[in-house]
Amino acid sequence: MERYQFLETVLDNMPDGVYVLDDQGNYLFVNSSYIRNLHMPKNVLLNYNVHDFVTTGQIDFCISDVVYQEKRQVTMFQDVLDTQNFGRSKIRQMVTSTPIFDSKGNVSNIVAVVRPLNNLNDMYYQASRNEVSTFSGAWPENTVAQQDIVAISEQMRKVFATATTVAAVDSAVLLTGESGTGKEVVAQFIHDTSARSKKDMTVINCASLPENLLEAELFGYEKGAFTGALSAGKIGYFEIADGGTLFLDEINSLPLNLQGKVLRAIETKTIQRIGSTTSRKVDFRLITATNEDLYQLVAEKRFRQDLYYRLNVIPIQLPPLRMRKEDIVPLAVHFMNYYSNKYDKVRSFSQQAFNSILEYPWPGNVRELKNFVERLVVMSIGETIEIQHVDSFLGEAPPPHFSEHAMTMQSYLPAVDAQLEQMLDAGMSLEDYVDRCEREYLSCALKKFPNSYKAAEALGTSQTSIIRKKKKHEL
Repeated sequence: MERYQFLETVLDNMPDGVYVLDDQGNYLFVNSSYIRNLHMPKNVLLNYNVHDFVTTGQIDFCISDVVYQEKRQVTMFQDVLDTQNFGRSKIRQMVTSTPIFDSKGNVSNIVAVVRPLNNLNDMYYQASRNEVSTFSGAWPENTVAQQDIVAISEQMRKVFATATTVAAVDSAVLLTGESGTGKEVVAQFIHDTSARSKKDMTVINCASLPENLLEAELFGYEKGAFTGALSAGKIGYFEIADGGTLFLDEINSLPLNLQGKVLRAIETKTIQRIGSTTSRKVDFRLITATNEDLYQLVAEKRFRQDLYYRLNVIPIQLPPLRMRKEDIVPLAVHFMNYYSNKYDKVRSFSQQAFNSILEYPWPGNVRELKNFVERLVVMSIGETIEIQHVDSFLGEAPPPHFSEHAMTMQSYLPAVDAQLEQMLDAGMSLEDYVDRCEREYLSCALKKFPNSYKAAEALGTSQTSIIRKKKKHEL
């Protein structure tokens, strides 16, 4: 009994809400933080079943049902109606529900940890002030990456776990991902955690210079090599990177006629300046990045196949921000803290502002989020960033992102037109047609992908929405 009271005291002093359910969803235990979040007395709450909150409309979806059904830990966002302001105010929280199994492998209990997003705001500020890294990997001491990287989502943790592994070797790394996803940050991390970190990483954007200047910048030139050349000649980026790391960003923009020369420099670790007849040895580690599909460019004869395979030794793909929403809040708070300090202002997000930020698709990814937060810090009035500030600066969300490999509609439209005419003749309503399309598309995604999380990612929606629609369409 004394040990039970001790454990209850420990759980009651946790900042996160904690509750325990039996195998039917009945509450067995709730701690003090969870009670404070729901504004409901403990003796009342312990008489509830978690499904009662769905029936009354207080929660939008029962996360525990997923755990009972799929028998695995689930982390999701959940909207809860504030019992003190019923019908008018919602609390968005992040819930991690973990199953406990009996001897037969059935779920006997569920332990859930609940954290309102407005609490996350305060915690990330505290962590930033105390210089606590948000990435729990084995950071080398005194690195730029240790201070500047925010990686909360599983996808980004895997990215940095891979980056940590490859930093110990000199293999070529190809970073792929949309513009603004942080490819240069990952490249800098690899350099900073490698044995070459005593030298600066040499960076050149292949899309930033015209073709006639790019060769001279990369390889350098001798005096008098061409009209307008410096009288003393110039050292190129390959030579500058000697002993360190060379990062070629937007390698997809490298002109085709230069690709052969770059390939030779990579393979032989020798370069020849423009206007020179002698070769020079250079020792560099190569990291490249692209925001286009290089394999597709190879198929279109716009990129050399041999260079592609030489660059693609260690591929690392960075997911877009809309596919790793767990990172949005900590990144926003990280940037808010940075720019508040930079401009000597006091700013913080309201819960409603966070909700709006989480719903926005961020087509410009982390770069867009960073610029957006700086704009908020500089332009907003008052210490608290409210939803109206967010909405006025974000404006209307752009249309969803579609892959370049999406279906070509031209060949598909005639068949669609014929089908639509048949449906009109049969008297199908617009509502029935939309419902049918949704069911068929969702069914296809659930067959193609191994679980509802992957299906949600592919369809650009939330896992909560997928579960709801599965139930609606009886899939």
